[in-house]
Amino acid sequence: MRVPYGWLQTLIPAPLPALELAERLTMAGFEVEEVLTVDGEAVLNLSVTSNRGDALSIVGIAREVAALTRGTVQHPDAAVAADGPDVRMLAKVIVEAPDLCPRYAARVIQGVTIGPSPAWVQRRLTEAGVRPINNVVDATNYVMLELGQPLHAFDLDTLAGQTIVVRRARPAEPFTTLDGVVRTLTEKMLVIADAERPVALAGIMGGENTEVTAASTNILLESAHFDRTVIRRTARAHGMSTESSYRFERIVDPAGCVRAADRAARLIVEWSGGVVAAGVIDVAVPPAPPRVIALRPARVNAVLGTDIAPEVMAAVCCGLEMCVQAEGDTLLVTIPTFRPDLVEEMDLIEEVARISGYEHIPTTVPGHITRAGRLAPEFAFEARVRTLLTSAGLFEGLSYSLIDARVLEQMRLPADAPERAELVALKNPKSEEFTHLRPTMLVSLLESLRNNARRNLNDVQLFEVGRIFRATGGGLRFDYAVRRTEADVRVQGAEKLPLEARAAGIALMGRPWSALWGGGHAPVDFFWLKGILEQFLAGLGVADVACLPAEHPTLHPGRTARFVVGGVEVGIFGEVHPQVAKNFDLPERAFLAEVNIDALLTLADAERVKPSLSRFPAVDRDVAFLVPLDVPAARVAQVIRAAAGPSAESVQLFDLYQGANIPTGQRSLAYRLTFRAEERTLADAEVDAAMDAVRRALVDEASATLR
Repeated sequence: MRVPYGWLQTLIPAPLPALELAERLTMAGFEVEEVLTVDGEAVLNLSVTSNRGDALSIVGIAREVAALTRGTVQHPDAAVAADGPDVRMLAKVIVEAPDLCPRYAARVIQGVTIGPSPAWVQRRLTEAGVRPINNVVDATNYVMLELGQPLHAFDLDTLAGQTIVVRRARPAEPFTTLDGVVRTLTEKMLVIADAERPVALAGIMGGENTEVTAASTNILLESAHFDRTVIRRTARAHGMSTESSYRFERIVDPAGCVRAADRAARLIVEWSGGVVAAGVIDVAVPPAPPRVIALRPARVNAVLGTDIAPEVMAAVCCGLEMCVQAEGDTLLVTIPTFRPDLVEEMDLIEEVARISGYEHIPTTVPGHITRAGRLAPEFAFEARVRTLLTSAGLFEGLSYSLIDARVLEQMRLPADAPERAELVALKNPKSEEFTHLRPTMLVSLLESLRNNARRNLNDVQLFEVGRIFRATGGGLRFDYAVRRTEADVRVQGAEKLPLEARAAGIALMGRPWSALWGGGHAPVDFFWLKGILEQFLAGLGVADVACLPAEHPTLHPGRTARFVVGGVEVGIFGEVHPQVAKNFDLPERAFLAEVNIDALLTLADAERVKPSLSRFPAVDRDVAFLVPLDVPAARVAQVIRAAAGPSAESVQLFDLYQGANIPTGQRSLAYRLTFRAEERTLADAEVDAAMDAVRRALVDEASATLR
């Protein structure tokens, strides 16, 4: 933004030369690219961050200068003599899309004479980088630069029915803008229309059909507040960027619409004659109550490492035209509508720092530190997951969370599968390969296997920890800071977001390591992956894990299983389906696993992992029995652990037999139980009692026959 120094001095008698003022603004957080000289006049060329729409005006910069120099802003006079007929007799405004246009103000000026604006006005506009056009249009541009509120002037006599309708565009509706380009609109765009057709692209550019010409005598002046998202979307869709759209995209003060209209009407009457109609048409949504932020001076000094007096902090806020009220040791600061970027106490602390001067903040050692920083529990758990998977001999991979939805068909996922039915699409994908968010880690793992195989790397052992996304529940997402179950979710504002969950994936293919001296090694298989997962879960301290048969369209039937803890499925794994392996050009059998990290976080227990070394001897006992084939070994081990009691240190399966002398439909299992107490030596009677309980439980709960 170009700020003529002389124009700035009309609002605040700046005591600083232009170069010194540029330096002060730079130190206060603005980027002063250069100080130009146009016709002997100094012009500051400023870059403003996207959250500071209030600084895109001469008044906004004057406010900053006043705060820096302890001066006072002399706001432009907006008083206007409205001696004409009632404005509601001359024009009508209908807002059909209040969600996209929460405020629309209109004034009418009759009997204007179109001509050039005064020379000093043209010079200021030129210095600010705006081309002068005529006295009416120049007045709207002048006020836009002065107050930051974009305005638009319509020839009232060309508006059908003297009516303004703010509405969404109709599908494929044509509209010719002031630059002579015919543009095709969509229903996602906002237009200003009359009773018959569009007359302006809201917040961006007017149309040829109602522009102010030399023959215009009656003017309808628009001063509105538009939703910045729709302005940005429309401007990008048509490749347009105007002074108006640039400001609306960064939020314009909704409370300044009428004042800007009054100021422009005053200038139009001064420069082109005419009479202002009485009253203002102001269609507005009820405003939200002003935001009040509690600013604690002690907190300010603790964060900045300073010793700034509360009176100085209050003066800084007042200098930025905020209302301040002291309440005990706290300053209650009422945030003006032109500063929507101030939402919490830390924002006000930043204002105190930059206006007081970053150069005045001393270098100090932070105090009151009693311990080193640490990771939040969820991030510490992720680090623990990575450590365990790395210790299992796996390499960590990292892939995009964006995918091509067509890959899901190669995974044999039916259309009604949750991974496809709840797929989250991007609104503005950058390429055809990245159109959706991944719904499962399996898709990324298969892509990694395919990329390795294309480079003749067939021995792969990798894992990845990342996020998966689903549109479950109408677009909700996990709130990690509160709970981590699907039932405990929170809608973020009015916009519904996808469900976001953390997951870990494992992919194995080929041999676990390259064959060197001594010949080759057996390739990985289902049980290799199962062993890694069991070691991983044990390392997390997850107890009572059951491994049960499962089905998944991407995995091989009969070679797929899932881990269940307390009725909650925490992971699924198995061999890749032959057709999927063919679709992804995998040269060898591959195995995949996906684990729910969020579920494991609530189930893991680090205390179980800590080894307990006892100086007392252990007692080993063996038990052998027959069980039906449909009883999983994991279920048998679970029964044994529950019955053996707290003194059972470990339960290990050491023999499995099927065949001769074993009844049809059954198998023989043999387990070794190790008993140990931490504080004493166990008596034989105690171990015998525990073994009797184990035998009874096996018969009653696992349909076992003791041998």
